[in-house]
Amino acid sequence: MTDTGFQPALVVETSPGNFQTWLNHGRIVSDHTFSTQAAKELARRFGGDPSSADWRHFGRLAGFTNQKPKRRLRNGLAPFVRLHRSEGRTYDAAHEFLKEVKSLAEKAVAEHPARTTPRSSSNQNPLRPLTEFHGDPRYDRDLHRADMAWSLHAASRGLSEQQIRNEILHARDLSKKGRLERQIDYAERTAIKAVTSAQPLR
Repeated sequence: MTDTGFQPALVVETSPGNFQTWLNHGRIVSDHTFSTQAAKELARRFGGDPSSADWRHFGRLAGFTNQKPKRRLRNGLAPFVRLHRSEGRTYDAAHEFLKEVKSLAEKAVAEHPARTTPRSSSNQNPLRPLTEFHGDPRYDRDLHRADMAWSLHAASRGLSEQQIRNEILHARDLSKKGRLERQIDYAERTAIKAVTSAQPLR
């Protein structure tokens, strides 16, 4: 990372051989979507864990122990989190990288323009959260089916394709579907199918 201009601001070893690396963008990235996109792109470039690349994902604090059962030492004790590096500096490639992530996101959205279709809605039929569908045993942990079911539910209650797409993108980690463009494509296709198929509530 350092050789390519991505000098870490902080490096901690969360358990033997497992590390968390933090970068200082040089400014506060308040947009949660953009922050997550930047984290996922960094994970993709440098072989990080995509499931840990999220604006809400907090790091482990050095000096405390890692309580994950699978990280236990051979003697059964929890390993201490060790601090390896703490400079706090902004990495050299920060400006160009954030500019690139912004351009990538804008390009992906531009290639999948969202259409809006008005739907009738009723206060007697409130919108259920997508996370509720993800945990519904009827879908047997098939999150693709859950996404589609929720999208139909949302479309019937008046949500537009763009609103449905955005909710799918932000509700869970979609990195298994590939790069950002493919994730947006998945969310877009699901939203379009839902809005096209759903019947508005009367």
